[in-house]
Amino acid sequence: MSAFKTIEKKLHQFTRKFYVNELIKGTILFLSLGFLYLIFTLFLEYFLWLKPNARTFLFWVFIIVEVFLLVRFIAIPIFKLLGLRKGISLKESSKIIGAHFPEVKDKLLNVLQLKEDAQQSDLLLASINQKSEELQPIPFVKAVDFKKNTKYLKYAIVPVLIWLITLISGNNGVFTQSLDRVVNHRTAYNPPAPFSFSLQNENLQVIQGKPITIIVNTAGTVLPSEAKIIYDNQQYFLQNNGNGTFSYTFSDVQKPLNFFVEANGVQSQDYKIEVINTPTINNIALQLSYPRYVGKRNETIQNTGNIIVPEGTRITWKVQASQTDSVAFIINENRNLFNNVTNSNFEYSKYIRNSLNYQITSSNKNLRDYENLQFSVGIIKDEVPEISVQTNIDSISRGTAQFAGQISDDYGLNKLQIIYYDDNNPQNQQTFDLQITKENIQTFFYQFPDGLDLKSGINYELFFQVFDNDAVNGNKKAKSKVFNYRKKSTQEIDQELLQEQRNTINSLENSIQKQEKQEKELTKIQEDLQNKKKLSWNDKKKVENFIKRQENYKKMMQRQTDELQENLDEKKEENENLQEKKEELKKRIDELKKLDKQQKLLDEIQKMADKLNKEDLVKKAKELAQQNKQQRRSLERMLELTKRFYVEQKTMQIANKLDELAKKQEALEQKENATLAEQEKINEEFKELKKELEELAKDNEKLKEPMELPDVEDEKEAIDEELKKSEESLKKQDKNEAKKSQKESSKKMKEMSAKMQKAMEALEGESIEENMEDLRKILENLVTFSFQQENLMNKFSETSTGHPDYGKDLKKQNDIRTYFEHIDDSLYVLSMRLPKISAKIQDDLSTTHYNLEQSLENFSENRFNNGISNQRYVMTSTNNLADYLSNILNSMKNSMSMKMGKGKKGKQGGFSLPDIIKKQGELSEKMKEGMKKGGKKPGQKSGEKPGEGQKGGKEGKKPGANGKPGNEGENGKSGDSGKSGKNGKGKGGKDGRPGENGKGKGEGDGENDDLDGELYEIYKEQSKLRQELQNAIKESENGKPGGNANAKKALKTMEQLENEILEKGFNAGTIQRMQRLNYELLKLDSAVLEQGEDKKRKSTTNFKETQRNNAKALQFKKQFYNQIEILNRQSLPLQENYKIKVREYFSEPQKKEK
Repeated sequence: MSAFKTIEKKLHQFTRKFYVNELIKGTILFLSLGFLYLIFTLFLEYFLWLKPNARTFLFWVFIIVEVFLLVRFIAIPIFKLLGLRKGISLKESSKIIGAHFPEVKDKLLNVLQLKEDAQQSDLLLASINQKSEELQPIPFVKAVDFKKNTKYLKYAIVPVLIWLITLISGNNGVFTQSLDRVVNHRTAYNPPAPFSFSLQNENLQVIQGKPITIIVNTAGTVLPSEAKIIYDNQQYFLQNNGNGTFSYTFSDVQKPLNFFVEANGVQSQDYKIEVINTPTINNIALQLSYPRYVGKRNETIQNTGNIIVPEGTRITWKVQASQTDSVAFIINENRNLFNNVTNSNFEYSKYIRNSLNYQITSSNKNLRDYENLQFSVGIIKDEVPEISVQTNIDSISRGTAQFAGQISDDYGLNKLQIIYYDDNNPQNQQTFDLQITKENIQTFFYQFPDGLDLKSGINYELFFQVFDNDAVNGNKKAKSKVFNYRKKSTQEIDQELLQEQRNTINSLENSIQKQEKQEKELTKIQEDLQNKKKLSWNDKKKVENFIKRQENYKKMMQRQTDELQENLDEKKEENENLQEKKEELKKRIDELKKLDKQQKLLDEIQKMADKLNKEDLVKKAKELAQQNKQQRRSLERMLELTKRFYVEQKTMQIANKLDELAKKQEALEQKENATLAEQEKINEEFKELKKELEELAKDNEKLKEPMELPDVEDEKEAIDEELKKSEESLKKQDKNEAKKSQKESSKKMKEMSAKMQKAMEALEGESIEENMEDLRKILENLVTFSFQQENLMNKFSETSTGHPDYGKDLKKQNDIRTYFEHIDDSLYVLSMRLPKISAKIQDDLSTTHYNLEQSLENFSENRFNNGISNQRYVMTSTNNLADYLSNILNSMKNSMSMKMGKGKKGKQGGFSLPDIIKKQGELSEKMKEGMKKGGKKPGQKSGEKPGEGQKGGKEGKKPGANGKPGNEGENGKSGDSGKSGKNGKGKGGKDGRPGENGKGKGEGDGENDDLDGELYEIYKEQSKLRQELQNAIKESENGKPGGNANAKKALKTMEQLENEILEKGFNAGTIQRMQRLNYELLKLDSAVLEQGEDKKRKSTTNFKETQRNNAKALQFKKQFYNQIEILNRQSLPLQENYKIKVREYFSEPQKKEK
C-alpha cells in the first residue's frame, strides 16, 4: 500500500502544478484582454467625448468586464489551488497524465478504479501494488508544461504596442485625459478648446495679510485677449501681460480662497490659495514703575513702545497677540522671551538704567520673528543739581553779608549747606545746614555769618553746596564759587568806621561848597527877578533849572547823611560821653534829613514860575534863600560836630590801641623765647600809631575851634627809645636787657594811654562848663532882644510916619535886626560844639530873620499893620527859641550834676561791688569791736540825719528858678549844715550862689543831733556803701525797669541796717544782720560777675545792626527777585519731552552768558 500512497501523493502534486499553470495562463489572458479593453474604452472616450451618463455606463461596463476577467482567469484558479473550490478529480488527473505519458495510458486510471472497489482481496491488492510500483518512477508533474503558456502572450502584444505607439507619438493625453474623464464620469467635460490655461505659480501659499500675484499662461492655436478670474462669486479681469500671459494680485489675503480662470467660455480648473496664519501683535502696553524719589505716580502707557523715563524706572511690557506662540525681546542680538501669561497675553519686565533700542518680535510654528517692532527707551538721567549765588559780599567791608541763591534739580533737593573754613587751614572745614524744602526749584537767603561762631581777625573762605535726592546713583552735589570773608576785629572795625567817617566828612565839605554856589545863584536869580517888570520864558527856565539842581543836591545830601548815620549806628561807644555825643549827633542828622518843608517851598516856587507870578515868586525866593542859608549852616554845624566827634573818637581809639600794644609788649616781655621779628612788629605798630597821632593833630587843626589835645611828645620819644633798646638787645641776644626795655616800654605805653584818656575826660568837663556859660549869655541876649522888640512893637502900634520918633524907631528896628544876627552867629558857633542844640531852631531863626526883613520893608512902605504883624511873628519865634535854649541849659545842668556826682564818688575811691563787700566786712569787724567795748545805744531820740560833705557839687541856681535848691556850687564845697536828703545831698539855704571854678561855697541853716563818734562813723560808712550800691543798681538797669532782685534785696537790707545802727547802736542783732548782708552781697557779686563777663564780651561787638541789616536784606531780596526768572516746574503737568525742552530753555541764557 505504500506504493499506492506514493502514487496518490504524486497525483496531488500534479494537481497543484496544474492549477498554478492555469493561474499563469489566466493572468496573461486577464492582462491582455483587460488592457485591450481599457484601451478600447479610452479610445472610445477620447474620440467621442461622451456625456457623463455615457461615460458612467462605459465606466461600469469596464468595471464589470474587468471583474469577470479577474474572476475567470485569476480568482477561480486560486480558489481551486487553495482548495476553496473543487477542482479536477484524481481520475481526471490520471486521464491527463495518461494522455501525456503513453506508457501510462489507462494504467493509472485502472489503479484508481481498483482502489475504489469495495471488495478488495489480496490479489486485488497485490495487483494494485504491482501496478503502483510500475507507475512510481513516472514524474506525473511533468505532464503540466508552463512553456505552453507563452502562446497566450501574443494577446498582450497588441495593447502594449498600441500604448507604445501613442506614447512615442506624444499623444499620451489620449490615455491620461480619457482615463481622467472616465474615472470622473460624473463630471461634465467639454471637448478641447483652441487654447488651455496653465498656472505658473509654484505654490499658492500666502502669509496672512500679505498680497499674492497669480500668473496664468494660455497655450493653443488661438490665444484669448482677455480673461477673468472668479472667486467668492465675484469675477474680475486679469491683467494682460502679453504673449498669452495674464496676472492678478490678491491684496491683504486673510483667509483661504478658491478660484478659476475663464476666457471665451473656456474655464481653467479650480485652484485654491492657502493662507499661512501670522503671529500678530495687537496691543502693547508699558507699565511704568517710577523710582519713589522722583515723586511721580506709576502709570501705564498704551499703544506705544517709545518712551522717555527717569533713570531707575522698571518697565513691564504687556503684549496682546493673536496666532502667536512666543514673543521675544531683543537688544543687540540678545534674545529674551516674554512670559506667556495666557494664550494671547505676554509679559516682560526690565529695570532701566541706560537708554536702549530694542525689538519686540512675534513667532509661531510657521513664521519666526514675523512681526518685528523696533522701539527705543530714552533715559532722563538724574542731573546734577544747580546752584547760583548772588551776594553783596564784595561791596561790604564788615558786618553781615547777604547771600541770595537759586537752587534747582530735576526731581528734588535734599539739603543745602554752607561750608566755611580758615583760608590758612582749608582742611578744617565747618558745615552749617540751611533749611530748605524738598521742592525741585527754590530760592534761599542767608545772612553770613548768622548762626556761625567765627573768630575775629581771621580770613574765611566759604561756599554753598546743595545735594539732590537721587536714590538711584546716590545724592549728587553742586558747589557755588568760593567767597572770601574776613571776620574783622574790634580794632579793625573801629579803624574802618573812623575812615568812613573821614570820607563822609570830605563828601559833606564838597556838598557845602555846592550849597554855597546854589545860594549865590539863588541870590542872582532873586536880583534879576526884582529888576524885571515882567517874567519871561527864560526866567521860568532858570528857576526850573535851579529847582532841579536843588533837588539833586537834596538827594546827594540825603545819601551822604544816610551813610554817616549808618556809620554812627553801627557801633555803640564804650565811653559814655562819646556815646551820648553820638546819640545827639544822630538826632541832628535825622533832623537835617527832614526837608519836607523845603520841598513844599520848592513846589510853590515851581507853581509861581509856571504862572509867571513875579511878586509871589520873589517873595518865595527870599524865603528859600533864608531856608537855604539856615540849612547850609545846619549842614556846616553838623559837619563841624562830626569832625569834633571824629577827633575825640580817634583820640580814644589811639589810647585804646596803645593800651592793647602795651599788653602785647608785656606778653612778649614775659615770653621766654621772644624773637626779634615779634619785637619789630610791635615797633612797627607803634610807628603806625605815631602817624595816626600826627594825622589826628592835623584833623584837629582843621576844626574851627581846635580842641586842646594832650601833649604826648615826651612820652612818644621815651617809648621810641625803649623800643629801640629792646630791638637792639634782641639783636645782640641780650635777653635780660631786652626784657627790661620791654617792661619799661609797656609801662610807658600804659601811662601814655591813661594820660590821653584822662586828658580827654578833663577836656570834656571844661567844654561842658564853657558851653553852658556861652549858652547862658546867648539866652540872656535873646531875652534882651525880645524885650527890645516888644518895646518897639508897642511904639510902632502908637505912631505913624509923621511922628518925630518914626525915623529913630525905624533905625532901632534895624539895629535889633543886626543884634539878632550877632545872636544867631553866636548860637551858630556854639551849636558847632554842642550837639544838643537841635536843627529845629532853624525854623525859628529863619522865621525871625525873614520877619525882621519884612518888618523893615513894610514900615518903610508905610504898611504898619503888616510890619507890626511881622514883629509879633518875631516875638513868637524868639520866645520859642528862648524857651528851647532854656530847656537845653537846664538839661545840661542836670546832666552835669549827675556826672559830677559820679566823678566825686570816683575820686573817693571808685567803689565796685567787691569794694563794697570788703568795706562791709570791715564795718562788721568794727561793730564787733564796739560790742567788746561794751557797746551802747543812743540814749535819746535820734536827731536829724547829718549832711554829707562831699567834694564838688551841683551848680546852684537863683531862688525859684525851676524850683531847684541852692547850695549846689559847681566844683565847690557843700554847705556846713542842713538836713541830709535821702541820697546824702545837702539842702541849701536861701539865695545859695554857685561857686566859681570849684572855689564857691554854699551857705545855709540846719540842725543835727550829736551821736556817738564811733557809731556815727560806722553809720556814715554804711550810708556811703548803700549809696554806692544804689548807683551800681541804676547803672546795671540802664534805665530799664525791673533789675536784679538780689541787688534790690541787698539794698533793702542796707536801709534797714542803717536804721538799726541809729536806733539800736551796738548789739548782736545788728551784727547778725551785717553778716547776712555780707552773704547776700557775695551772692550778688557772683551773679553780676557772670552777667558782667557776658556783657563784656557783647560790648566789644555791640553793633546796632538788626534794623539796618533787615532793611539791607529786604533791598537785596528785591534786587535778586528782579534779576531772576523763576518758574515752578513742579506745578506744570508736563510730559517728559516737554520738561526736557523747559530745562533747555532755562539753560540757554546761561550758555549765552558763558
